[in-house]
Order: sequence, then structure tokens, then C-alpha cells
Amino acid sequence: MKDEKFLILKILILSIALSACQKIMTENERIESQPLPSVSPTLNLSPTPIADPNLPPIRKIDFSNFTYPEIEDFPETFTLKNGEKPFKHGEEIGIDLGRTEYSDVTGDGEEEAILTMSIQTGGSSIPNLIYIYTLENGKPKLLWGFMTGDRAGGGLKKVYTENDELIVELFGKDRFIESKNVFDFPNEIGLKNGLCCPTDFTKFRFEWNGKKFVIKVKPELFDYERKNQTDSQ
Repeated sequence: MKDEKFLILKILILSIALSACQKIMTENERIESQPLPSVSPTLNLSPTPIADPNLPPIRKIDFSNFTYPEIEDFPETFTLKNGEKPFKHGEEIGIDLGRTEYSDVTGDGEEEAILTMSIQTGGSSIPNLIYIYTLENGKPKLLWGFMTGDRAGGGLKKVYTENDELIVELFGKDRFIESKNVFDFPNEIGLKNGLCCPTDFTKFRFEWNGKKFVIKVKPELFDYERKNQTDSQ
């Protein structure tokens, strides 16, 4: 009798265990049969650039997409798109924005933009354009624009600022015509080494008088080859 009760108890325990196991398996099958939630792939996007609010206002002007007015020695209005005006052979010259520098050239404590552009003529000539802008009432205002010559004949060596002065260095023995606010370059004929190889350069110092840039001191003439040797020592 005792053995029968033990057997019945054993069968009951086994039945309960099998029932629990079957319930767990059924639950697992139900979970596995459910569709997995869709997961969006992680997109590796570059962050949107934020303009630096501390930038001087003149630096926020997009001079690479800008319309430039005609000037005394370059009577043509032109527009740059992405820093260039395409060259069209036999139709239009090309213009490329080379360098944009920022410096205080008027002594007012605010930066101005000095833009250097190269002109594509379709030939061997390599002239440049210089435009200097300030801001007035939040809008760009042209202070001065001028054109340089070709290589040894008044070609651009360097333009920069020094002690609130605008320094323009041009290859050759050049002069500045103040009445027209333009540079005058020597005739190509008679250049010692031709247009390819400058032997001297002229350094001009300008200061802002409140209305325009004027010559501060007499232009200085330097021996280009000797100056290079001295600077390299």
C-alpha cells in the first residue's frame, strides 16, 4: 500500500513537471514566432557646421560668390561663382580668386579684406587684380581696387600690411599715378632679362587718409636678385 502511494505521488510530480516544461516551450515558440522589431541603420552623418559667432563680420562675407565693380584700370563688372569666372577662349577672360587676407589697413581697429585675383587672358600674360573691402552699415564697401602688370613689367610680387600701412611690391621700376589712383609700368622693350625674369622690384607704402589710400613715402627700388640673396642668408 505504501509503495502504491509513493508511485502515485511520483507520477503526479512527473506530470506537473512535464506540464510546466510544455508551457515554457510553448511560450518560447510564441516569442520566437513574433517578428523582430525593425532597427534603423545608424547613419554616419557629418555634423552641420555652425558659423562662429565670434568671427569678425568681414570674415562672414562670401567673397568667392560675389559681384565686383569696375575700377579705374579694369573697367569691367564681373561675378565670381565658387571663386572663379570661367575663361572662354576668344570671348571672355577668366578670373580666379587666389588669396583672401584680413588685416586692419585703415587704422580703425577693424579688419579689412584684401583679395588677390589672377586674370586668365589665354596667352602668357599674368596680370592680377587687388580689391580691398571694409564693412559699412554691415555691407561690403570697396576701399580700393587696382590692377597690376605682367611679370617683370609691374607684375605682383606681394601685397600685405605693416604697421597699419598697405604695402604693395611690384616687379620692375614702377611708379604710381596719384591723380588716377593707378600704377604705371615700364614698357616691355628694354627690360634687362625680358618679362620672364625680374631683376628689380618697387615697394610702395600707402596709408588711409579717411577717403583713399595715398603714398606715404617715396617708393623704394630694390635689386631683386641681391635682395633674395640677402634674405636667404
